Formats: sequence, structure tokens, C-alpha cells
Amino acid sequence: EDLPLCTPENIKKFIAEECTPDRLTVVGVNVDFQELCKWTARSFAEQGHSLNAAGGSPEVVQPAKYTGGEIRMARPNPLCHLIYGWEVPGGWNGQWLAAVTVLQMFLGGGGSFSTGGPGKGMHTRLYTDVLNRHHWAESCQASSVMYIDSGLLTVYATVMPQYGDRFHEVLARIFEGVSKMTKTELERAKNALKSSIHMNLEMRAVMMEDMGRQMVLSGKVGTAQEFTRMVDAITKEDLLEVLRVCLKSPVSFVAFGAIEKVSPYAEIAKRFSTVVV
Repeated sequence: EDLPLCTPENIKKFIAEECTPDRLTVVGVNVDFQELCKWTARSFAEQGHSLNAAGGSPEVVQPAKYTGGEIRMARPNPLCHLIYGWEVPGGWNGQWLAAVTVLQMFLGGGGSFSTGGPGKGMHTRLYTDVLNRHHWAESCQASSVMYIDSGLLTVYATVMPQYGDRFHEVLARIFEGVSKMTKTELERAKNALKSSIHMNLEMRAVMMEDMGRQMVLSGKVGTAQEFTRMVDAITKEDLLEVLRVCLKSPVSFVAFGAIEKVSPYAEIAKRFSTVVV
């Protein structure tokens, strides 16, 4: 809907006003620091900026305020797309970062059909207890996203339209079943997370993005070894506690596509408010 506003003039204006040195974090991997500074300064000089000059609109930092709620968009689509989200208080700099990331890996998920062979989360709860048991669920995936002072734990699913009113009940039961997590499942989730971290950092582009993100979010860069130790220290009770904390917030709900059968928000919110973990 906003595409008509994406004109060359508007894009150039946005870059000139917002992409100023005081608003950017520059990251380099395996490059001499002085050399990086020289080329960074030259790049901004060519755009008419000084590295010591501030620009753009004044930065206003306000605490994140989570509200929950819903958005529904009925569109011609063969599937019903559903997203459920809950707040992770504190976000990147809070106490729940490692726990919620392990919980995300434990929930896991994927698609009902996936090429490339097995081994892509097929032992996670959303796979074994949703995709393997409900033919109408086309895909189901847990995710988390962290900001400076808040974050989200989300579950995205695509289902056959005639079953759009069933998924929230299935997901609520999945949450209630987290308390039955076995030691093997917990260790599998932790190992999968550690493997993902180390594998991603083998790619220089991913490493640079990770360093930049950490600097923006916390002002420091932690190592993979530090995060690995945090993951190793996570217990089953930590996962149950972070899930309880998340479920205290009102659910954020998005429905897109063929959504005629999707239940009212009040019904969905009430069901998740009664989940006992």
C-alpha cells in the first residue's frame, strides 16, 4: 500500500536525513582498524558528511510498550496464515534471552513437506505434536526476535482454511505440554542452538551482521563461547518460567488470507490466558 511513496526522490531524501554517521554502526571482520576508518570517513565525505557531524531528526528513545491485539486481512489465498506472539520482557538485555531462545528451539517446527532430506527440526514439539498429527496444518514454526528492551516469542502457522478455528487450541495444548519435556528433549534443543550459533559464525557476512546487531542492542560484542555457557546453564524450570512470563502478556494475533473460520480475538486470548504451565 505504501509502494507509491517509494520514489527515487523520497528514498534519496530518507538516506540523506537518516543515514548519517551518528546513526550508523560500522563493522569489519579481518580488516585493519585504521584502514576501515579511512575508507569509512572517505565514504561519508563523498556524501557530504563529517564523521563528527550529527544529522537527521533528533533521536527519541522511549521504553517499548507492548499492547497485544490483532490484525486481520482477508485476501484471496489457498491457505489461512496465523501468527501468535507474546512479549519477552527485557529483550536482548533482559534475563530471558538464553531461556527464550532455547524454548524456541525446543518448540521448533517446520513444514509438512520439505525437500533436502530429514534432520531439520523433525524431533521438535511443533513437528511431532502438530505437523505429524494434524493433516490440516501445512506449516508451523516458532521464532523469537529481540530488541533493546523488549522482544517477542512467536508461532507462525499455515492451515487449511476450514480449520482456521482450531489451531489456537492445538497451540495452547502444546504450551501446556512443555512441562512434560524430557532431559533428552532439553539437551537436543540446547545442542541444536549451539550448533546453529557456531555454524552461522563460520560465514563472514553473518559474523559482521551479528557483531553490528550486538553493538546496536547492547553496546558490546559477546563471543559464541559466552553465549554457549549461558545456554548450557539453562534448565527445564527456566523454560517453564519464561513461558509463564510470556503468557502473562496479551497475545498479539495476525490472520491473513482465507480467514473466514478464524475464531474471535477474545476467544483466542481467553484460551491462552488459561494455559497452565
